[in-house]
Amino acid sequence: AVVSTQSTGKMTPVSLTAAAPLKISANVQGIGPMFRLTIEVMNTSNTTPITGAYIMLVTNDTLYVLEKCYITLPLLVPTLTYTVNIMVRCTSEQGITDSINVFVYVKGRNAPVLTA
Repeated sequence: AVVSTQSTGKMTPVSLTAAAPLKISANVQGIGPMFRLTIEVMNTSNTTPITGAYIMLVTNDTLYVLEKCYITLPLLVPTLTYTVNIMVRCTSEQGITDSINVFVYVKGRNAPVLTA
């Protein structure tokens, strides 16, 4: 799934792997040239906390300047929601837009456990 900066929508992908039972939502607030990307991550396990998780944001850096592109997450306690806000600036004067990809990784795994 991809977060589109052209819409103010919400996406909530859910991880299907038992090793990292996560849910993520990404919400774009604002229409530019400055807007906020709000990312919420939830550990959907009933009993097992998750450690070593982090978020990576990937986009076209000729169109967007991200406040942060790497966010280390704290210990993800089961059923709690953690919110991260990222400010984004669009640098295109022609109104060109592109996607911002949100990846959640857990240390020790080569591939993302979740994308939005």
